[in-house]
Amino acid sequence: MSLPRMRLARAPLAMVLGSLAISACAHNTAIGRDQLILVSDDDVEALANTSWSQINETMPESREPEDLARLDRVSNRVLRAVGASPQDWEFKLFVSDDLNAFALPGGKVGMTTGMMAFCRNDDELAAILGHEIAHVELHHSAERISRQMATEGLIDLTGGKTSGLLEIGATLGVILPFSRVQEMEADRLGLRYMHRAGYRPQAAVDLWTRMLAAQSGPQAPDWLSTHPAKATRIEALEREVARLRLEPVS
Repeated sequence: MSLPRMRLARAPLAMVLGSLAISACAHNTAIGRDQLILVSDDDVEALANTSWSQINETMPESREPEDLARLDRVSNRVLRAVGASPQDWEFKLFVSDDLNAFALPGGKVGMTTGMMAFCRNDDELAAILGHEIAHVELHHSAERISRQMATEGLIDLTGGKTSGLLEIGATLGVILPFSRVQEMEADRLGLRYMHRAGYRPQAAVDLWTRMLAAQSGPQAPDWLSTHPAKATRIEALEREVARLRLEPVS
């Protein structure tokens, strides 16, 4: 579908967008900053549902009972630890050798069998799942869409609603990759999630060190293309793990 252009009667574009940004910014205490959200939860979840259906149509789903039981066990434990209901979330394991995992609004998380095999234990799997759950809890997809809409002026001001949204193809995570800032935020909050669930935060450092080492190879995982630089990410993870060692599990 095509996206409508902005129709402005009087105010200059910069003034209108600035006003919208102020009114649509909300402070998120979990990450200590304001977020620009121009789209409703319903609109973003509708977009995510379309993407989820497309993914399910194009990617074979794993039926390996041990892997599915592992995914169910670890995801439920992390969700319960952060006060979320597992019944409100959907996790699927897709057959692919790629190292990939992604999250969509509305509590939908996908992981490849390649990524599952890469996780050497439940602690490392909890690091991946905590990271993806954090993206959803922090409304990163809605923020990313809102930023693109504001940048391109894709707002229908006449009805006071966003319209058109984005034609995203198979997955929000591919067309609208999370920013490096958002990745660092998901790392930090994901560590806290797995810590609350009783998993070892150090396992996240071990996992991401091996994942980021793959980034240096001739075929780096696409999943890492927008992620923070190797040294920056590992240093941030290590600092957060050190802080968690001084805090009781809550």
